[in-house]
Amino acid sequence: MQIYENAREKTRKKIVDAFWRTYKRKPIEKITVKSITDDCEMHRATFYLHYKDVYAVLEEIEDMLLQSLDQISMEYFETAQDLDNYAKALFKIFHDNGDYLHDLVIENKQPLFAIKYKNKLKSIFPNVFQSKSNDPKTNLAINMTISVFVDMFIQWADTDVFSTEEMISMTKGFMVNGIFPTLLTNFEIEPVIDLRSDRYMTT
Repeated sequence: MQIYENAREKTRKKIVDAFWRTYKRKPIEKITVKSITDDCEMHRATFYLHYKDVYAVLEEIEDMLLQSLDQISMEYFETAQDLDNYAKALFKIFHDNGDYLHDLVIENKQPLFAIKYKNKLKSIFPNVFQSKSNDPKTNLAINMTISVFVDMFIQWADTDVFSTEEMISMTKGFMVNGIFPTLLTNFEIEPVIDLRSDRYMTT
């Protein structure tokens, strides 16, 4: 039984890999089952034993990406170390699935999925903000702020420019000190606008 399951998974992986190689070059509407089976040297009948069509392959990839976020099971955040652990766990998930996420979320090849993925990320984002009352303005402000952090984390993982420690430090700085002071302190940035007086500054 185990030998059969291993063979089955190996075949499915070959199909997924062949599909993805083609998907990176073509829109899904132009991908055929034949192009996939030719790529992995497989009979078309074998493909249909595992998938209904090419859309089912993409759906499986998307489901895998969403389910991978379930690995982050921390429900309560009480200390800064909890945020560190969250960021490190999230980075590992991004790193393991970076190729898929780049095309589907960063490049936005599947806009509806990108929205769904970001919404799920928002739902598991650390509960660092809590509304004292069910005020629509407050809730919207929290939602917009978390959206910014989610996009930050996705772009960070995609570019791999900042280390995990640098990203955690910047996130904490944004939360505690504010975006403007953190950028001025940590990077070679000159302010163009004096936000305190609403006047353009001369550089």
